[in-house]
Amino acid sequence: MSVLTKPLKISRLFSLMTALFATATIAATEPTPLDRFINGFPMQLEKETRNADYNELFSGGDASTYFNMRVSEFLPTAILPSRQGVMALAKAPMPAIGKVKADMMSVSKLKGPLSLDQFLEQASFAQGFLVVHQGKIVYEKYPRIRQEDHHLWMSCAKPMASLVIDQLISEGKIDQHKPITTYLPDFKGTSWDGVTTRDVMDMATGMDIEDTTESRFDPNNIARRVYESEFGFENKTRGVENLRDVLRSTPKKDEPGLAFNYASGLTQMLVILAEEVEQDRWAQIFDRRVWSKVGAEGALQLHLTPDGIAAVHGLVSSNLRDFARFGMLYTPSWQKIATEQVVSKEILDRIHSEVRSHEFIMAGFDGPVFADRVGTDDFIANSRQWDLVWPDGDLMKFGLMGQGLYVSPTRDLVIVYFNVNNEDLSAHRFVRPIATSGLFDKQQPKVNPQ
Repeated sequence: MSVLTKPLKISRLFSLMTALFATATIAATEPTPLDRFINGFPMQLEKETRNADYNELFSGGDASTYFNMRVSEFLPTAILPSRQGVMALAKAPMPAIGKVKADMMSVSKLKGPLSLDQFLEQASFAQGFLVVHQGKIVYEKYPRIRQEDHHLWMSCAKPMASLVIDQLISEGKIDQHKPITTYLPDFKGTSWDGVTTRDVMDMATGMDIEDTTESRFDPNNIARRVYESEFGFENKTRGVENLRDVLRSTPKKDEPGLAFNYASGLTQMLVILAEEVEQDRWAQIFDRRVWSKVGAEGALQLHLTPDGIAAVHGLVSSNLRDFARFGMLYTPSWQKIATEQVVSKEILDRIHSEVRSHEFIMAGFDGPVFADRVGTDDFIANSRQWDLVWPDGDLMKFGLMGQGLYVSPTRDLVIVYFNVNNEDLSAHRFVRPIATSGLFDKQQPKVNPQ
């Protein structure tokens, strides 16, 4: 376990954490070209990052880069080693992938449309981009990072939590249609009564816990209190709170199922649910059920709150290839990187068959935001901690500052990438053009919303 050599001041630690999940555009100072950091960081930058404020850590500048790649220096960390030895990925380069073009976002300083090759060359914030098809690496570039370097997944980690819950559902240990309070006795008698596990999985609870720019900075709001409690920060009116107590106190805002309301606190509800059902810490649960089956190239890092709760809503790190290996668990090529199938057909069918309506996701704040990120609104909705599901069955998960995880089970395709930018998220614009380019085509089945 890695811990702080010199603990951050608690005010700075909270600023760091709240910024981590913010969606607001932050004006960035001109950063150092990232290729200068490929072989390491100067000592002075480490010192500056340890004392960085909100803007400096998450503006996409130098401190952001350091934190993304060295988070284990700042937070306690559970290390999950590869227990199977490396199950190497074969290579079958497809240069045509680099020629696929996409329009840039309106906020981008880059002039588009650009090909993927052009984007990775010109986008100073782009660090790595990897495409795996049928278990083989068909495109891989590291313009501003080393292949073996660790990097935060940010919110792309959220499906890790839903995968464990789906396994427990398949085993009959959880009934997703029962109130989540069935499994959390100390939550009975609270506003969580009537909220099902499926509602939590789909971020459709109607609870007043949504992450917004305003809620993260309102000391009376549950979203802020969740983050404060995770980092031991003293609330202005309530003092230091326990995370579980804060979640228990969440008030009801609307009836469940009306709209998609994104909230990292809901992912942590799934972590608590898994720990309660399994009577074990989440890091060990995930290792036993998932990661111990994977022939990874490096260790998976799960970054923890001070009292040992895995912050699965965003604080997970690995190298890019192992990030792709997680995505491959949802494809027919899982057997090329794992000794056991951990994403069953039943789980994958559940993600697809229980997807909600397009109106449901667009009724929430983040639906239109997600449409702008990918440059299209032809998706159906979110499902089970995945941000987007398309009619052809493809899945998408976004992460703060431009991390991305795209999985096409029917095409046997995975796309992952690392970036450091909190404003220009144009990297997301390439996933659908690549997947639908015809390079990986065969007849795609339709997915129907429930």
